Amino acid sequence: MRGVIDRVTDGVAVILLEAGGRAYIPVEHLPPDARAGALVRLDLAVEGQANPAEVAGLIEHLRHGGQL
Repeated sequence: MRGVIDRVTDGVAVILLEAGGRAYIPVEHLPPDARAGALVRLDLAVEGQANPAEVAGLIEHLRHGGQL
């Protein structure tokens, strides 16, 4: 999937996706030369299946300021 970095705000890059929509990626996960206007490729892979109870717990953790 490809996109263009629209802007970086508060350490998060907003990427406008070629197929529509947006992705929000922390800048520490981007290449060092990435900046607004850069064309980027995002590769996704399935690494397993999540347990619904674990997902609910993770969402709750993140809502209260927790980190991944």
